[in-house]
Amino acid sequence: MRIGVISDIHGNSIALDAVLRRIGKDKLDEVVCLGDLAFKGPSPSECVRTIKSLGIPCIFGNTDLYLLSVVDGLKPTHSIAYKPNVAEIPYLQWHTSRMSSSDIDFLSQLPFEYRLEVDGQQLLFVHGTPQDCFSAIQPTDSLERLDNATQKADADWIFMGHIHRPFVFKHLYVMLVNAGAIGFSLDRDWRASYCIVDTSTKSVCLNRIEYDIADSVRAAKEVDFCFSPDWYGEALQSGFWEPVPYEKRKSVDNFPK
Repeated sequence: MRIGVISDIHGNSIALDAVLRRIGKDKLDEVVCLGDLAFKGPSPSECVRTIKSLGIPCIFGNTDLYLLSVVDGLKPTHSIAYKPNVAEIPYLQWHTSRMSSSDIDFLSQLPFEYRLEVDGQQLLFVHGTPQDCFSAIQPTDSLERLDNATQKADADWIFMGHIHRPFVFKHLYVMLVNAGAIGFSLDRDWRASYCIVDTSTKSVCLNRIEYDIADSVRAAKEVDFCFSPDWYGEALQSGFWEPVPYEKRKSVDNFPK
């Protein structure tokens, strides 16, 4: 079975469409999405609707919980809660105000993990780690940390996103794979990233896809994106989103106005 794994779309519909066009040529049996669908991109609703309309199995990421935290009257369906700081709330609300009730409902119903058993192998799909969606496994982690993160996962493969940096390595009997990010990279390679696993050969391939960043910037300008469109374009092009605290973003974004 050939399975495509995508993650961290972050409201970048231009990049998502480019990856999906390529995936359409890859002759895959299934595609799985690891969450972070909408926040930090100019097209939150479009990205949610695309994943939903294609019937792609999807789990929630940390920023999906961020968005749900500012929806009035929403009854949490997850035991995991997030409390945004005051300066972050207008940015979250910019996104949710452009999303339909159907979009929000879709996010609220996403599960924490997705599992498949194929060719005698157990595949586990999570956003961050098998324990939570806020932390991450790294190739540089200590053996003790890797043991703690994987020993109760009951999986031969663990697929992750969250850190926007693709990798593949094996720890004891478990193959650990990070699919990277579609919406924006954090490893200085601007191209969208996804991976394909072939369970019949027990192999995995990390792929990079070019997309039109200028189109993403135009989309940001057309909707008066809460993050400065020019700054957004520079972040996409450089393959790194500088972590400017929300309390200090006013001078960068002129938002809220």
